[in-house]
Amino acid sequence: MGGIISSLLPADLFYQTLSFGRKQANYLLRVESNLRELKTELESLDALRKDLWDEVVLAKQQQPGVGETRQVKEWDQMVEQMKTKVEELENEGQQEGDRMCLGGFCPDLWFRYLFGRKVVNLKVQVTSVTGDREKIQNIVQRLPEGAAVPKPVQQIIVGQELLLGQVWRCITDQEKNKGIIGLYGQGGVGKSTLLKQVNNKFCIEEHGFDVVIWSVVSKEPNLKQIQENIGDRIGFRNESWKKKSFEAKAIDITNTLRHKKFVLLLDDIWETIIDLTELGVPLQNLQFGSKIVFTTRFRGKCGEMGADKRFEVSCLADDDAWKLFRGLVGRYALDKHPEIQELAKAVASKCHRLPLALTTVGKAMASKEYPEEWRQAIDIISTSASKIKDIEEKVLPCLKFIYDSLRNDELRSCLLYCCLFPEDSEILKTDLIEYWKSEGFLDSITDWDVLLLIVHPYWRKKTEAPELEKWQGYKRISLMENKIQSLPEIPTFPRLLTLLLEHNRIEQITDGFFQSLPSLRVLSLRGNDSLTKLPVGISSLVSLHHLDLSRTSLRGLPEEMKALVNLRYLNLEETSKMSRIPKQLICSLSKLQVLRMFKCRGSVLSDDAEHLMKELLCLEHLNVISLTLDCSLANVIPILFKYRKLVSITQSLEIRYFWLDPRLNALDLASMENLEELNFCDL
Repeated sequence: MGGIISSLLPADLFYQTLSFGRKQANYLLRVESNLRELKTELESLDALRKDLWDEVVLAKQQQPGVGETRQVKEWDQMVEQMKTKVEELENEGQQEGDRMCLGGFCPDLWFRYLFGRKVVNLKVQVTSVTGDREKIQNIVQRLPEGAAVPKPVQQIIVGQELLLGQVWRCITDQEKNKGIIGLYGQGGVGKSTLLKQVNNKFCIEEHGFDVVIWSVVSKEPNLKQIQENIGDRIGFRNESWKKKSFEAKAIDITNTLRHKKFVLLLDDIWETIIDLTELGVPLQNLQFGSKIVFTTRFRGKCGEMGADKRFEVSCLADDDAWKLFRGLVGRYALDKHPEIQELAKAVASKCHRLPLALTTVGKAMASKEYPEEWRQAIDIISTSASKIKDIEEKVLPCLKFIYDSLRNDELRSCLLYCCLFPEDSEILKTDLIEYWKSEGFLDSITDWDVLLLIVHPYWRKKTEAPELEKWQGYKRISLMENKIQSLPEIPTFPRLLTLLLEHNRIEQITDGFFQSLPSLRVLSLRGNDSLTKLPVGISSLVSLHHLDLSRTSLRGLPEEMKALVNLRYLNLEETSKMSRIPKQLICSLSKLQVLRMFKCRGSVLSDDAEHLMKELLCLEHLNVISLTLDCSLANVIPILFKYRKLVSITQSLEIRYFWLDPRLNALDLASMENLEELNFCDL
């Protein structure tokens, strides 16, 4: 018969037909053996799965902060699916046992054939999943941070709970036509606080977004800083990335964000229209659920930014304003005298239902126990407010009242010092306190943990230092973030106490620049990453208390710095090219209290580490140090730990190549009672 069929069909077709027939027969005749093979394949797959998870668990133990990769999770899901399918197929065979007639005469050959085909097909799938295990190259990865970074903020402002809920629902709504959301309202009404509350809801609520990015825009936006804020949240944190061009960073951001469902929160947009595409934000992602939310004082800005949904942030209702103010003042002060309750309502009314004004004044009045103090507050605020017509500035009299209410000039100076910082910039309390100490503000203040209220200056960006004659008579000058490239002229400012030149592009300082600044106490050159050398004229700063050279490219310190005998604070952190500190320089700074050398990664702490440690021991007033130690160099770790005083005052410590020195003992680290930051690094 086979010969007859063969003679009637072409050879290729004949063998294809024969192969097909054998395959169909396999479905029908080898059901039992195929089912056994399927179970064996599944058992092997399950064992492979257990081995993989053993590897993952071991990796997690050895590398804290890592988790399984997406490949592992997806493969694990496929294994689980195979187990479910095999279980369902077995149940089907058992339920239809009579129709299967395993081992005997079968009345339903068609059902047996179909069942057998399912077994073979499923066996092929299991084999395929088994082979996919070899394609998994990385089983663990560094765990990402949460979708959002919490923002410090007060409790929900009274009267805005409903608005917060509406904004949140709009963000989590997956409608494509609500990609850009604008929150507008006058100054002091609580827009920034509301946006922070939105940000923090991403830390506690289910939402489905991959990353939430926060950046402050402010009146004169720093596009480079906004771009770096975005890059930081999506993992671009190394110095090499920060040195890339604006355009190259935009490409990196686009390539990363286009694969993510993101929320971009932009606080305080003014007149300038922010081109998000220029920053690298892929606006096409808004079609797939990503969101952009911004705050602004101007309703028209919502239209210019293309907002699909707009929410007005209004002043509080009268009842809500009083409720907020009453809660901040507290029952003790309000019940202290029968007249205070009504006087408090009058003070609250002067705050124009603005949350910022209500909050600042309410906290200040919490300690006022006499009616005369409340009447005086009403007079001060009313007098200042009578000169102001613009509702946008109605909060200023309340701020002035806070300023006038401070007990002494030292506290007022502390408050005004905040004006030296750019609008909306973050001011580290530790930095601010060091500035205050160096200026001498804290000498007569015992309770200096006061309200750090920032009075925004009118800030004007510059690319070169202003004309020197305009500096005459000033005691404090701040030119932060102004793109200044050089300081070529020689100033004469006998009264200047503070000069802040942070985050500019200064490459060179003329030798005579510091020669006529005899009273200067605070000098910050932080963040001038093009600055490689200090002028020898720095020796003229004999009154200097505070010198910040962090995040510069300085290659060494000049011998002439030995003249800075009044220096209390020296910051050399993140000076990666620092290779030379003259011997006896550090010990000559006899009044030094703080020396920061964390992430100072040049050879300065390696060539002769013990000599430097001995110089530090000579400084009797030294109470804080931060260091980077390199274990690839002999005896560096033992040198530090043999000096008990230095161990006790170390606040931050970076240890490079820690695995190279077996003498590094966890018990030694535990003995550093004042250690706040510990970093292990292989770079």
